[in-house]
Amino acid sequence: MDRQGLSFLQSSGSVMNRFSQKAGTCYGKNYKNASYGFFSQFQDSFFYTNCIQFIIVFIMYINIGKGKYWKILFYASLAGLLGGVLENATVAYICQDNQKNKIYKVIPFLIDEVFWIPCEYAIPFLNLTKMKAFAKGKMANAIYYTIIGLFIPFSFIRLLIGYERMNIGCLQSDNIKKYHGYAFFIMAIADLICTVSILYYVYKHNTTQSFNTSNISNYIKHSSYTILVAVDIVGFSLSILNIITNSGIVEDYIPSTIVTPFHCLKSSFVLILASDALLFKYGANSSSFNSTNESNSKFPSNSNYHNCGYNNGTSAFKTNGNISIDINNNLKPLNCNASFTSLSPNSNMTFNYSPTAYNNSTTITKSRSIIKNYTTNIKTSPSTLYLPSPDSEKTLSPQFGFLNEQQKE
Repeated sequence: MDRQGLSFLQSSGSVMNRFSQKAGTCYGKNYKNASYGFFSQFQDSFFYTNCIQFIIVFIMYINIGKGKYWKILFYASLAGLLGGVLENATVAYICQDNQKNKIYKVIPFLIDEVFWIPCEYAIPFLNLTKMKAFAKGKMANAIYYTIIGLFIPFSFIRLLIGYERMNIGCLQSDNIKKYHGYAFFIMAIADLICTVSILYYVYKHNTTQSFNTSNISNYIKHSSYTILVAVDIVGFSLSILNIITNSGIVEDYIPSTIVTPFHCLKSSFVLILASDALLFKYGANSSSFNSTNESNSKFPSNSNYHNCGYNNGTSAFKTNGNISIDINNNLKPLNCNASFTSLSPNSNMTFNYSPTAYNNSTTITKSRSIIKNYTTNIKTSPSTLYLPSPDSEKTLSPQFGFLNEQQKE
């Protein structure tokens, strides 16, 4: 084979050159060295998406991440970052000027699939995690094993893509595009199964729970469900268009580049789902807070739920309640009209929210923060005359299904 012939690779019965436009690898990328080429690759939208996706998901994960759902999001974004770095570093090396006339098997393209497989199939696993928050019984188990079972052919096809890329030294070929279409179709089927199952089980759950009338449920219906359906539409569209545009039947009517917008959206699914989970957590906390305030605002003004009294021994503030608690936690009966005398700045105030008298002062806690997963104990100001019930912590920070589901060892 002469020197010129070394610059070509045989693939699917046609000559393939990794510097050609059809190869989608080194076209217009005659890099002078590998480092220059690697940093130049950041302008590639897929590579940049994987990088910024990991950064944002990582920030979300360390601040509000909790449970299996957030772990999957984090590891999926990490796999995408590692896959993108390895692929683009390889492209930067093989697209150098001094490598232009060399041919070899590009083994990193096969290794890359170890990262692309968990990154892409994380979407069905995330939907499966959502479903498990509601689904129980034999049907739920059957769906679970179906999704796990579809992972096998998906992984096999992805490995075929990596093997083809390794042999031809290119990222794209007619076979690779077809394999992508098959892989996307399997993912779309898995996503559709999860979506239908989630909608069914949530509907079934709502018929037996008051949860169906809450603002949280409305938020899910208008946000999370919309995301689920959008993921299915993009997945099926990407799969079908990949197969059709590479069949040659509609080549004169539909350009093969029509799949690019869908592929870009698909590469951002982890970031989209992470943002949706963040908004869901915010909406859930806000809804719970508003519901608690509405409930407390309905109590009559002379109710023991918000009457308070405190006495530091020399000065006191009293309302129409029946119980007063001084700083020594001693209970004192109060059967008088409201009166006020000066208070010491060091006086602590506690509240009686129910007819039950407590011998220990009640600790008032803030609602769970949207940004941090912890509660903060605070001391109330003497000027504060009304606060939600301390028991409202149970209402303000419920376990919102898949978002707070703990990883089981």
